[in-house]
Amino acid sequence: MRILVLGAGVIGSVYASKLLEAGHDVVLFARGRRLADLQSSGLVLEEAQTGQRTTLQVTAVNALDADDRYDLVLVPVRSEQLASTLPVLSSMRDGSHVLFFGNTAGRQPQLVGALGGRALFGFPAAGGVRDGPIIRYVLIAQQQTMLGEPDGATTPRTQHLKTVLQGAGFPTTITANIDGWLLGHAAFVVPIAFALYRVDTDASRLAANPDTLKLMVRATRQAFRALRASGNAEIPTNLATLYLRLPAAIPVNYWRRVLAGPRGELWFAAHARAAPEEMQALADDLQAAVHRTGRPAPDLTKLLQSSG
Repeated sequence: MRILVLGAGVIGSVYASKLLEAGHDVVLFARGRRLADLQSSGLVLEEAQTGQRTTLQVTAVNALDADDRYDLVLVPVRSEQLASTLPVLSSMRDGSHVLFFGNTAGRQPQLVGALGGRALFGFPAAGGVRDGPIIRYVLIAQQQTMLGEPDGATTPRTQHLKTVLQGAGFPTTITANIDGWLLGHAAFVVPIAFALYRVDTDASRLAANPDTLKLMVRATRQAFRALRASGNAEIPTNLATLYLRLPAAIPVNYWRRVLAGPRGELWFAAHARAAPEEMQALADDLQAAVHRTGRPAPDLTKLLQSSG
């Protein structure tokens, strides 16, 4: 499969490297310093927990030729960057499928309107930071890579992409409600981000702040309950168990341990620090969705209003 990765940050680099290693023809679209790093140093990744470093030679470009042909375009960019990708994507005449890979909840009609049947949606299961030419990353075993069609159908292309991604080492699930899944994910990640904003996105400081940890957990519990009451069945089972079936002290202690270690920075703090506009947009969408359910979520409101 010939794949264009439109965005060479952490997520784009991690998925590009694994797809390359699985034998696919991968091209990275990048600009500025990132393009220069890729062209001079190659695609350099370091697994954060083991320190194992991999360097791969990859084709990196900052423009597309009119006769370029791809089977898939992977678009792993932040929500506020989505609109900037549309001129490039709309100019392509190869019929390639376009997998938007991130926080697109509420933005899917615009993207489908621009690209028609080429568009589908998903979410990655990796995190990390960029340090010059080096991407330090972790794969998040607790989370599956997600795929979904705008209309919820399971199609030959989603089944094929699931096979491709699993062949590259990413456990993958197709959901019949990708927008609902993304909203459920926002109910989990937004409180963590806004708790981090209270402590200058220092994960270790958040781990040492029991009051904010408790508020963070209560906010997600309330959001999950509201979304479930409205019929959203896409909250992952592991998160539903952690937040809704176990005493609140257990998720508080779990996140204290996670945030005190390297995963706190790699999973959450780095992205929260880099993407305040995206987190605010997600928070606005989440609050609106919870409000529509008619269920109270006072701790979610308190956390979002008192952070920043």
